[in-house]
Amino acid sequence: MNRLFILVGVWVLLAGQVAPLNRAAAQAETGTICVTTFADANANGQREADEGPLAGVNVNLATGGVIIATHIIAEGEAAYCFENLLRGVYPVSFTDSPLYRITTAREGTFALDATQRLTLDPFGAFPVGAEGLRAEVVAQAAAAREDEPLDTPTRLLLATVGATMVMLFMIGLARSCWGCATGGASAAAPHRCPRRRSICCARRARGEILLLRSALQGGL
Repeated sequence: MNRLFILVGVWVLLAGQVAPLNRAAAQAETGTICVTTFADANANGQREADEGPLAGVNVNLATGGVIIATHIIAEGEAAYCFENLLRGVYPVSFTDSPLYRITTAREGTFALDATQRLTLDPFGAFPVGAEGLRAEVVAQAAAAREDEPLDTPTRLLLATVGATMVMLFMIGLARSCWGCATGGASAAAPHRCPRRRSICCARRARGEILLLRSALQGGL
């Protein structure tokens, strides 16, 4: 009888020790998630045979709302794998960059089983490059300057300058015509050559108008 109790006790003890070992072995079984990239030269969202890996892409692996691993694809790196992952659900996301335009899905959530090796669909983007980025920045700045409306102080200043120039022009034109009208007259012949005086006034007025137009174009 005592021997029976001893055997039962040994069996319970061994069972209690084996169960944690089994759970530990199950937890130790890990999986892998692999990502790939490609330079989408024609921006169609599909990988062609001549489209190689896209360097500089930052990929993030998260779980429970927290990023647990990140990697930047190196030059010529065909694929990268996040290894030793426990069974679970993992969001994977690719970071935006001014150096490329994303043409495929930029994020997704994936369930991973123990010992599973999961390879995701390739991430594609159209490479812009440093020169292309510089050209885009210049074009955007030029468009912003053209579309930006003038503020109220600037409008008032331009209106004041324009009104002042027009007023000065009218004063100068009146003095010029008055000089033409009186310059050819005398006490002996107060109405000498009225036709010439008209031609003189017209020519001076035309000259003043041309000067005003040049000033407005150059200053405003």
